[in-house]
Amino acid sequence: MAPLEEIMKPPAVGPGGMSNSEVEEWAQNVDEVTDQIRGIIDGTITDFEGFDKKLELKERAKQIRQEELQAKRQKFFLNGIEGKGEGTKYKWWCKRCFVEYLIDLPENRCTRCQQTDKMMTQADRRAELLDKVGDFKEAKAKHQWRKDKWNRWKKSQALLKRSRNINYKAWEYWEPNTDTEDEGEPICPRDNPEFLAMEADMKDRRKKQSEKAKTAEKCRQRGNQCMKEGDYVGAIENYEEGLEYNRSSKALWTNRALAELKIFRWHDAITSCNKVIEYSEIFEEGFTRSADACFKAFTRRAIALRALHKWDEALEDLEDALKLFPRDKDARDLLEKTKLACQEAKEARRLQEGKEAGRLDASTSETTEAPSGPVRVEIEESEDEEEDEAASLLGSSAQAGSVTGLTKPAFAELLKSLKGSEAQRVLFCTRKGGDSVTEQKPRDDKWVARKIELKVEEVSEPSRLDILLKDVERCHILWKKRKPDASGKILLQDDEPEAKEADAYVRHATPRVLATLQVIAAGSDHHCSLTTPAVRNVWPLLAEEEWRYDVMLLLTEWSQRALSAKAMAEFAGRYPDPNLRLLIQLANEERRENVLPPGFEDRAKKAADRLESGHAGVEEAMEEVLQGLTQQSPMEMAISTLGNVCLGGVGNAVFKEEAAAVASDMVDALAKHIRPMDWRVCGKAAGALCNVLRLGETLAAQVQEKCTKLLVEAIREEGRADGPAATMRSLLQQAGAEASSGRSGLPQVQPAADRLLGALVNLCIIRPAVVAEVRDLGTLSIIVPLIDDSLAAGSSGDEEGSAEAVAMRAMLLASRLVCRFPASVSQELEVELLKKLHSMLVKCKFSELKAGVRELASGSRDRLPALEWLDPAVRMLVAILTKTPGALDRLVEKVPRIVEVFDELDDLPAEPKPAVSFAELVARLSDLVRAIRPQEHVGPQRDGSTESRMRGNLALLFGALSEAQAKQDLPPALRQLDLTPLVDVFIDSLRKERGPVQNNIGVCVTKLAQNPRYAQQVRDLKGIESLHQIQIPKAQSQKAQADKMHRLDTSAEDRKAEILRRLKQRELAGLD
Repeated sequence: MAPLEEIMKPPAVGPGGMSNSEVEEWAQNVDEVTDQIRGIIDGTITDFEGFDKKLELKERAKQIRQEELQAKRQKFFLNGIEGKGEGTKYKWWCKRCFVEYLIDLPENRCTRCQQTDKMMTQADRRAELLDKVGDFKEAKAKHQWRKDKWNRWKKSQALLKRSRNINYKAWEYWEPNTDTEDEGEPICPRDNPEFLAMEADMKDRRKKQSEKAKTAEKCRQRGNQCMKEGDYVGAIENYEEGLEYNRSSKALWTNRALAELKIFRWHDAITSCNKVIEYSEIFEEGFTRSADACFKAFTRRAIALRALHKWDEALEDLEDALKLFPRDKDARDLLEKTKLACQEAKEARRLQEGKEAGRLDASTSETTEAPSGPVRVEIEESEDEEEDEAASLLGSSAQAGSVTGLTKPAFAELLKSLKGSEAQRVLFCTRKGGDSVTEQKPRDDKWVARKIELKVEEVSEPSRLDILLKDVERCHILWKKRKPDASGKILLQDDEPEAKEADAYVRHATPRVLATLQVIAAGSDHHCSLTTPAVRNVWPLLAEEEWRYDVMLLLTEWSQRALSAKAMAEFAGRYPDPNLRLLIQLANEERRENVLPPGFEDRAKKAADRLESGHAGVEEAMEEVLQGLTQQSPMEMAISTLGNVCLGGVGNAVFKEEAAAVASDMVDALAKHIRPMDWRVCGKAAGALCNVLRLGETLAAQVQEKCTKLLVEAIREEGRADGPAATMRSLLQQAGAEASSGRSGLPQVQPAADRLLGALVNLCIIRPAVVAEVRDLGTLSIIVPLIDDSLAAGSSGDEEGSAEAVAMRAMLLASRLVCRFPASVSQELEVELLKKLHSMLVKCKFSELKAGVRELASGSRDRLPALEWLDPAVRMLVAILTKTPGALDRLVEKVPRIVEVFDELDDLPAEPKPAVSFAELVARLSDLVRAIRPQEHVGPQRDGSTESRMRGNLALLFGALSEAQAKQDLPPALRQLDLTPLVDVFIDSLRKERGPVQNNIGVCVTKLAQNPRYAQQVRDLKGIESLHQIQIPKAQSQKAQADKMHRLDTSAEDRKAEILRRLKQRELAGLD
């Protein structure tokens, strides 16, 4: 190819419009023609034929040169010029070949790579380059921002104390991202002493850093052990010691924050979380690289901010945490509660502003319209001498806003306003001022740092609730000083001057603070969580007989809320003796004052006296007695509180350990109330057992030993159609009608069947060995009549005491028994179950079910009640039809080959008719398979979901039906069965499912492929190829696992590493 300059050079223009090259060629031709004419005249040219041939050759050579030049030019334009597309003198640019084209190409196709997908016009390429310039500027600005922040951080660290274990000077040098500085052996000239010295220094630094990392890890492990033991101060000390050796360990910072939260060091917890968040912002350019540590930092900082009433900042932290783990249930629940708290804070601010404006208007009107006459002064006299004495002893010690400084009428008015007005409760709980830590930052600005700095001057004025919490703390401290400690010593003796004042204060203030806390805690979840710090001061007061009922009212209210129940479990785990034992004792004692509601005997006696004197009729007297039963007894509240605290302590290892220590007493206290005729307490005790079972193996074993027979017998009595329980249910229905008309009905009386069934279901799940014992007790024949198929299309069965809850839990228990022991199902129970399950399928609306499954897969819906009913139904159907001997034959009316005929019989016995129509049952199940067909690949979040389990179980059933079709001597029902419409559904589900469900569907597809009826369809849909592709990684995984086990068996080093890895996995949840 000619040089680029020669090809691209424009021809020079000469005279006459001819180019310079043409002029030169023409002049040369004129000279040649002149010489030729002169030669002919002179006679030197005589061979005219040769002369003509020479002229032809010359003309041909000129033509060839022009053709070659034209070809070179054409080739140049077609092949383009190599370049990056940075100029403007081209039309097209190939991004794959980096070639610029000056002309339009055919079909815009690159002549080098013969592709069109990477061709760009000059305008598009320029726009792309400009975008890159913008990205570069943004990256440069971000880098500068991080650099400036790093410099500021270094300056701030210079003001802090320095550790003797950290080489701060070494921080100025570059270090790799890994904690172990695993760079490999340094490559350097061996003969150069300077490089050898550098190599020795690098090895020494790496060794020291490795030793520091090991020391920090040991400190972390010691801190984790302290956390398990409840020694939070010791845990903080160990974590701080570890940070002296490794300041960049996120696990140490987050664990220290957790320990600081446990002992209410809110500001310190925020500072610890700031370290993790700031480190990730500066060095990792976001939070995704250390998602787990940042999630813990955000959630724990949010908890600390909530405790300081910094609702907006806590909300931002929880939103950031859910960006990292969107499906975390605890974080989502806390986010919803924080949103409500933010709304309430705004409402409180509005109410406070309105209140201040009202005060200003009132003061103005009083100033301008002051009365001119004499002012009347009323002196209020005390209604209670004891109150006067207490007030005189208290003097002016009561803080402004405290309930202890109010008169008796004023306190009664306060309680009345708090009970009747939500706005008053909001104002009572809201702090004034200091409700924002920093100026609100724009959330869409990615340059805004997520560090939170609490300023000293931003101190909120305490709310009246804060003052109330201080009062209850003071009551507890003074009460404790006046009681003997473990050694029998009394800190505040009777002869000391402060003793009388302390007794008066405790006697006067304690009932008031308990009553006020109970009203506030009953208002809402948010207000209840705000009163939670009082748990550690209120629970010990349970030992005092005088305040026991008020304390139990408050503990019961706290235990019914998730956050406060967790706080109660944490307190009980740290101080089980005497607090947890007091609760168990109260649930166990059957003293008169413990069993009956307060004041019930007096009310009943007055009603009897009025009845005898004729001042009241029987109905009025009964109404008055029933009114006295509207309150719960201390025993009832203790049982409910004990169960709720156990539920709140499910995730608390310390509480589980302490509960295991009193497992026998706790289970004994609950087991004695599992009595079917005790309608007030039996259900509460069974509900408590449901939660106790989740606290570990020790408690589950105690429940199995002491409560299994009691639960079954209680369910037997509750399930009788002609027993006392049925009479009580009819009375309860009548009482519900009376309650709607304004009468008392039957208060605090609830059927216990649903909770008894729930306890037995939980016991069978947690202790699978108990299923055999439950079967031997004849439980299946008891619970099958409780399955009401008419309720399957109703609610989810979560409402306690409802018929739906009884039916749902009966189904769950029946599915456990049937799936575990299908051969033990009698033919009578088999017929009854098939009829009920078929009825559920008939009432199911598959179009709505299909839409609901799609919503579940997309995440727009959390649960689908219809699936929760159908899941145990499908499990029982599969177990009966595939594992119960003869069940499928009876359903398809298969005639046995040999029938034994006795001599005394004249005719053959009539074959029993099938329980339901086989064809109709299979048609309904086919509709169900199509309704729950996956629309997209099942992700890890939906792995093992309800719809996935149903797909796997239905695949096993239809695989068994396909296998039965391949046999000889088929009954008509099986011969007429056509599974062709389901083959593509199962193959599609096989490709989209995962895990054990995929294995079950694979078994079904294999059996369909083995059936001659469907083999060709399976091949056409490439079902066998899909099976092969799914099995390859599983086989490789099994081989890798076998190799790993072989190494562990033959290598002591690998075995030690595996043991250490498993030990780390068993560490306390929530600790890194």
